[in-house]
Amino acid sequence: MKNNLSFADELRLSTNFTNINEMKRNLLASLLALCAIAGQAQGTQNSNSASLDSIIIEGVVTNIADGTHFPLIQEGANSMQEAIVKDGKFRIAVLPQQEDVTYAFIHGDSFISIYAKSGMKIKVKGDGATSVYYWGVESDHFDQKENNAFNQFIKDKLPDYYELDNKLRLTSERHFDESSTQEERDKATQEDSVLYQQLEASRKEKYNAAILDFMKDRPFSARMIEELRMIASRDQIPTIIEKAREIFKKAPQEAMNDERVAETKAKLKYADYQERLGEQNTDKAKIGEQTAKKAKIGEQMKDFTLFDRKGNKHQLSEFKGKYTILEFTFFGCGGCVFIKPYLEEFYKRNKDKVEVVAIYHDTEKNWMAEEERYKASYHEWISNARSAEPVAAYGVTLFPTFVIIDPNGKILEMPAGSSGFLNVFKYIPDAEVEKKLKEAIKS
Repeated sequence: MKNNLSFADELRLSTNFTNINEMKRNLLASLLALCAIAGQAQGTQNSNSASLDSIIIEGVVTNIADGTHFPLIQEGANSMQEAIVKDGKFRIAVLPQQEDVTYAFIHGDSFISIYAKSGMKIKVKGDGATSVYYWGVESDHFDQKENNAFNQFIKDKLPDYYELDNKLRLTSERHFDESSTQEERDKATQEDSVLYQQLEASRKEKYNAAILDFMKDRPFSARMIEELRMIASRDQIPTIIEKAREIFKKAPQEAMNDERVAETKAKLKYADYQERLGEQNTDKAKIGEQTAKKAKIGEQMKDFTLFDRKGNKHQLSEFKGKYTILEFTFFGCGGCVFIKPYLEEFYKRNKDKVEVVAIYHDTEKNWMAEEERYKASYHEWISNARSAEPVAAYGVTLFPTFVIIDPNGKILEMPAGSSGFLNVFKYIPDAEVEKKLKEAIKS
């Protein structure tokens, strides 16, 4: 099983609505910039000259203007090609870098996963009046068929949720319309907020229970892990979490090497059972045990074994006696890229009293590549399974997230978003860096 594009996953899993539209813009800019920096952005191959190993993607679209570009980004490769609409159609030949690949097909702020193998032919059908997330993708790939089965179930059995989700995605896409006025963008943001709250209510009331019942009779797949990961990250009702754990047992042992599977396992382990505690017939001792595992402000930090790029082991607790700032980050995160120079300057000026540790929620390959792009003086560590357990234990759903720890190991604050770093100056004053950062955020 191949994992979906991690950037898109983190966007979907964000629970802080006020940062979502900023994240979308940063995300797309980061993806395209990464491809350009690496010199790997490519043009469309002529399908007539495509090799036998090429993946052919043919599309038929309506309500989409000719000349529209659809970026197609291969997961884990930072390579991009573009499909271009002509007469309501597009055709692109992609030469994969491995036998089994996943592509993110992008339109506006929506992502759809295309699963493919060498030599495979794929049909895409879409309408500009519908979010690309609901477009049809047909192929013989197992994960594509399972993805389609999930979408059809939602459309047939949860039509209210289906329509809300589609409206939210289409409303969000208006933020990318360069012809929109600021007033129109502000109105779209307000509509987004209302739709988002309605969608979250629908998830808790109907969606989670229905999709879990549907998954009981489905084979293990990429979409199954995506759904379980979403539930573990955002929906903390005890009975729902228990059902999710049961379904997770479908994951075969060999799948545990997959980063997203390992992360889902960790998130289910650290799921917080506090919500609706008095309304559920659940073992309260077990609830307390699980809740106690998650990091909380005012309590002692959660310690983990992490590794630097030379393979040396480290513990977060080794810096007791100094303030410690944890930054949860990943390769290509727009807000994380923005904060790097300020984090670097702050650390150089204050390293006698503070240590900064960037914990990478990413593949080892991306983590190693980050060193080539940005030389950081502070620590950049990772653990096995893309730091899934630290991310779950500290309840991270938005990147970057900072954890401010005092010299005695007590958690002071856990602010999210790049502006969350401003909270650090309450404990370690640095007027010069603080002023620069505030001006950059304002601009």
